[in-house]
Amino acid sequence: MRLHTALSTSICLHALIILGPAWFATRPPATPQARIEARLLPPEELATTADSLSTTAMPSDATMALPPKPGTLRGASLRRAEAALTRHLFYPPEAVARGIEGEVILLLTMTDSGQLAAVDIARGSGHALLDQAALDAARRIGSLPGTKRQMLFPVSFRLQ
Repeated sequence: MRLHTALSTSICLHALIILGPAWFATRPPATPQARIEARLLPPEELATTADSLSTTAMPSDATMALPPKPGTLRGASLRRAEAALTRHLFYPPEAVARGIEGEVILLLTMTDSGQLAAVDIARGSGHALLDQAALDAARRIGSLPGTKRQMLFPVSFRLQ
């Protein structure tokens, strides 16, 4: 009988040691929803970005001129692009769930009438979700004041 009692007591004590922490563990309080914010960086922070863009090899034809470096949006064009982008930009829910942040720099190509002709990624965020969200929003900008040109446009995704 003593052996039976000792064995039962040993099993119970070992079970408490192994399973006890799970029974008595407190659950962490629910974290509040993170505020989602996508903000645009000022053009001044892009001064060195234009120099770091990769270029493809050009033919060695002497008559062919190199295209001008893309500029940065300023003034009314910048305010209008920011306003248009803010209306259409959304933070992808999967990126929020995974805590992904980043910055995308877009290359906007404008026509003679100021219409958006093309949107390309000059420098990606490293996350396809954020890059695609920035591209989708920028394609809805429409037109900007000005003439035919290429402009760099930063889009920053930050969780607050």
